[in-house]
Amino acid sequence: MFKRSYNRAILRIELRTVSPLLIKAGDSGLGPTAAQLACVRTRHADAGVETTVYIPGSSLRGVVRAAAEASLAGKTFVNHHGPVDGYRDPFDTASGRSIAGGPPPPTAEIHRSHPLTMRLFGSTSLKSRCSIRDLFPWSPGTARISQADTFTQANRTELRNNVAIDRVLGSVKHGPWDAELVPAGVSFWGDLALENYEVWQLGLLARAFDELNDGFAQLGSGKSRGLGVVRLTVTTLVHEQAARAGARPHGVAHLADAETRRAYDLFSEPPDALPIADGEPRGLHRRFTVTDAAPWLDAGRRALAPLESPA
Repeated sequence: MFKRSYNRAILRIELRTVSPLLIKAGDSGLGPTAAQLACVRTRHADAGVETTVYIPGSSLRGVVRAAAEASLAGKTFVNHHGPVDGYRDPFDTASGRSIAGGPPPPTAEIHRSHPLTMRLFGSTSLKSRCSIRDLFPWSPGTARISQADTFTQANRTELRNNVAIDRVLGSVKHGPWDAELVPAGVSFWGDLALENYEVWQLGLLARAFDELNDGFAQLGSGKSRGLGVVRLTVTTLVHEQAARAGARPHGVAHLADAETRRAYDLFSEPPDALPIADGEPRGLHRRFTVTDAAPWLDAGRRALAPLESPA
């Protein structure tokens, strides 16, 4: 599916903490005053700061994938080659494996054998269409990041003391220990990249974002203690496709030829599946920049809904 570039998109996202957030570092270091559970930090050469708290892209991606899988668990979808599972156990070894040590099956067959969630997020035998980059506590284009309000607020972490109570005895089992938390009300910005995506896959991401925004999915550690509630907003969406594909944005199912659609079991989509947007030539591509991504996410939800087979 990646031998040819059909379309791609960047979703620029803002993630705002509603409750304190803890994404734990591997160790707390040797500092005598360091918290036992410390926030993950990194260096950012272009930011003009030594270290900063941040949200690893892998942490957010895991939560988004889990939310998407939960929304499709137990559901079946119908396409050219018959029923397709919405979600399947990732430890299922049937997808994309060779038989008795023989050569792996063709890539189109591997793609067809995967459920919808793996077609978006990938597996050990199928490349992911979705990648999420690290999120930092400053907005794009900030002139002096070291003096930005969001950077200062995010790195002004708080300490919370914790104990573990023995359920039988009612006494302290472990602790006390302290945890370092990013406070509530702090924003982080980053990018989510899509490559050769179908419109329904945009809708599956929108469902996962809804789970985060409704509080059903949380980020980081200490979820049972009330941590990790966030709100995610897509601030800008940038879509690119081949210039010869026309002046309207499309998903890969519309851009690919009929043989490719059938071989990879792509879901059919009408030419008006995505909203009209103004595009500008960028060499061999046409770029569409949208500051209001809500109509695009709604279009993805509409594309996903009718795919589910009736019970």
